[in-house]
Amino acid sequence: MSSPYSMASPCYSSDDDGRGTPDRVFKEPEYPVVIVDQKYCSTYPVQLVFEKNHDSEDKFKISDDDGNVIFKAKKKKNGFREMVDESDTTIISFTTKHISVHRRRQAYKGDHHEHHRLFTVKKTRGHKSFRFDVYMASNMTESTFNYRVYDNYKDGTSIIFAQDKVTVLAQLHTQVTRQKTEKPEDKFSVSISPNVDKAFVSALLIIREEVKRSRRKGYES
Repeated sequence: MSSPYSMASPCYSSDDDGRGTPDRVFKEPEYPVVIVDQKYCSTYPVQLVFEKNHDSEDKFKISDDDGNVIFKAKKKKNGFREMVDESDTTIISFTTKHISVHRRRQAYKGDHHEHHRLFTVKKTRGHKSFRFDVYMASNMTESTFNYRVYDNYKDGTSIIFAQDKVTVLAQLHTQVTRQKTEKPEDKFSVSISPNVDKAFVSALLIIREEVKRSRRKGYES
């Protein structure tokens, strides 16, 4: 299967850094991106379907191309939400509201009581974009992000890329907008690059929805 990213960037533009950076050519990761577990990586591109369930105990559901549910996000409890696999084993847990003035959320491997922090996310501002930066636990200084989730309001695209801004982990197939009052989509698909941890990507998408919902309710600017 050919890469969906071998083209001039539809998401990265001068709006991202304000320096007039020209469009770039996206590429797949040269090395495996393993954050949660190697078993969640595939050697080929993967398409997942992300679905929100407003009236269910499982608030989010992530399925593969065949309709098999591989991850679910349980209803939040005590300020945390858990993402579980098909056997209800907790894969990742994370805070559901920002825990500091910098609008941070923290993610843990397994149950958060185990204190095995995987990464922290921090919402940042772009001129014509919504984005949050991902800092791995090993990134002590946080002088630059490890990964970024980036919604471009200019062309309505959404993408997850690495620090170099050209290595793509995943791209969402949904129209994004800067309007806080716009009704969110209940279902969308995402293309994940080969050798990328789909549990990590799924967790980022759940956090993305949490952040955007907070913005719509006025909890965050």
